[in-house]
Amino acid sequence: MQYTPFASDIELPFYTSLASLKINHDKLDDSARKLLGLYEIRSADRPETSCRMQIHGTALTRDEVPAGYYRAEGMIKNVNTIEEYRNTDKNALLLQTGKTIWDAINDGTIYSCPSLLVSFVALSFADLKKYKFSYWFAFPAIHSSPSWTPVLDPKPLAGNESSTLVDAVQTWRYGVDARQHGFFLAKKDWHAANGSSSGTQPNREHVENQQPLSPIAKELGFSWKISSLAGFESGFFHEALPEDCFICFADPSNYPDAPGWMLRNLLVLVRQRWGLNEVQILRYRDVQSKRDQGRSIAIKLRSDAAQPGHDNSQFGSEMPMPKVTGWERNAAGKLTGRITDLTEYMDPRRLADQSVDLNLKLMKWRISPNLNLEKIKNTKCLLLGAGTLGSYVARNLLGWGVRKITFVDNGTVSFSNPVRQPLFGFNDCLGGGAKKAHRAAAALEEIYPGVDASGHVLSVPMPGHPITDASKAEREFEELKKLVDEHDAIFVLLDTREARWLPTVMGKATGKIVMNAALGFDTYVVMRHGVENSSAPETELGCYFCNDVVAPADSIKDQTLDQQCTVTRPGIAAIASALLVELFVSVLQHPDGPAAPASSPQQESHADHPLGIIPHQIRGFLSNFSNLIVSGKSYNCCSACSGNITDTYKQHGWAFVSKAVNERGYVEELSGLKEIQRAAEEASASIDFEESDFEEGDGEMI
Repeated sequence: MQYTPFASDIELPFYTSLASLKINHDKLDDSARKLLGLYEIRSADRPETSCRMQIHGTALTRDEVPAGYYRAEGMIKNVNTIEEYRNTDKNALLLQTGKTIWDAINDGTIYSCPSLLVSFVALSFADLKKYKFSYWFAFPAIHSSPSWTPVLDPKPLAGNESSTLVDAVQTWRYGVDARQHGFFLAKKDWHAANGSSSGTQPNREHVENQQPLSPIAKELGFSWKISSLAGFESGFFHEALPEDCFICFADPSNYPDAPGWMLRNLLVLVRQRWGLNEVQILRYRDVQSKRDQGRSIAIKLRSDAAQPGHDNSQFGSEMPMPKVTGWERNAAGKLTGRITDLTEYMDPRRLADQSVDLNLKLMKWRISPNLNLEKIKNTKCLLLGAGTLGSYVARNLLGWGVRKITFVDNGTVSFSNPVRQPLFGFNDCLGGGAKKAHRAAAALEEIYPGVDASGHVLSVPMPGHPITDASKAEREFEELKKLVDEHDAIFVLLDTREARWLPTVMGKATGKIVMNAALGFDTYVVMRHGVENSSAPETELGCYFCNDVVAPADSIKDQTLDQQCTVTRPGIAAIASALLVELFVSVLQHPDGPAAPASSPQQESHADHPLGIIPHQIRGFLSNFSNLIVSGKSYNCCSACSGNITDTYKQHGWAFVSKAVNERGYVEELSGLKEIQRAAEEASASIDFEESDFEEGDGEMI
């Protein structure tokens, strides 16, 4: 008779558990450890994959058996080197495990733990640097010699027989340990003519009061009685007809004529301890949810090694153990171990990568299948300002899977910062305060080690703030210029208006995505700057300065403390930052990128865009909890993005910046704003003159 061998089926979390146990607890100790194996009856599985020994993630740490599973008793020996794994005496390891089964059969301890009949051993080596696991499972089977052969064709149980058997087995299991569940005895208890149980044989006179019979039991004429294996020696089958007695085992094999591997050890028990040479085996293959399908099969087996009159009080403990086999074959059918490379799953950094991307990838299942996550992930972001806005923007960028984030800031963390700036803590304020740029980058890497975060302590040259150290200022400008060139998107998150001027100029001159956010007490503006569009310059969107009629200057001069500090409602920064990042991601998803035209709220249909409309500006008012979407065109006399400004910057670089910072009125003259101002003054003077003429003729009739 052929038997279906077990195949190991290991859950990925088990490798994590094994690695953690080796690193944190076992270290150099390679003693064998208990390992819980589980198998189940699954009628839907293909026969070749039905007999699986499952190793769950908690197999090393928990002993509970989930509902619907049967337990197997395992051991794992996780050695320290690959050489030890290769040189271990595999035959001795198999024989040692087989002897555990043999001894339990002979000394009777098998009755307290029948699951030993499904013992197994695993030899493993975990290469924790490369996250490669070498392992080999053995499922010892003690041979019966001579072998057992079927006497009759297998006989499936009828549906009603199966249904009552499942109910009886389930009732029995409630009162016994999980180690008993996989092996049991069953007999048919025939009813007397009056409909009550007769105890053993048909027409036997009823002598005891019995519980009322179910309709199915009345129809069958018998009820099932169930006992643990130990019941064999206490007379469970006494006076029962041989054809009504069954030795049962839970069989995961879906082959009709090849029982599961554990039957081999059960048959050794039948011969060695019970002295039987003919037996009726029941392959129990039914489950509670489908108990009327009748999948269980009765098979009658016979062996030539008859021992009539065998004395069950004298067991063959002195007999040598028969041959033992059971090493698992690999996928190619060879007797050798297996290697699982879990580099993609086990490295905590890679595991973090996969976890970070999980929610984003789930968006593509149904909600937004056209979302280009790789474009977001690969966009390099430069954050000018690592304060309140910078902290929130960085966290939102991480949420969208951005991997490259660079901070520029020249400030230090003060004691007022941590409560509003989520990348900093109390300890960052000590000792004069950590540099915001460096600490923000380090904080991002603590949150997610897979991010490429860096910080640069730089001062951004500002109009109205004369340069005191020219060489240092030029050096920092060149470093800032290099950073702008190396990144794809610039987030302007600085405190003052004049600090935003140079980044705006640089972004427009280099064609970068420029995202800008500014806060008031209960208001905010979130916007994207336009880029040059030579084919349709009239469609270019404006920048932060396009509505100004004066160039930026020193805005904090003569300000009181409440004016110098960024006094805002605490929630404003989080709201504005979130909107800014969402707007940025929407820009990335448009085919035209930063040149995408401005959308209006009325454009409800956005079938061509996975995330909806792409506004130019969002102005928020927390006093009435409202947002206003507006759009503005590029101004040809803008102090930051007009052609005269960007062209001069491209040609002269630092010389232009130095002059713009130090020389009052230069930017206005170059951009054309000065001419606009003069024209406005002339117009104003003209209006004043005309008004004075009217005053002189006040009351006259004309």
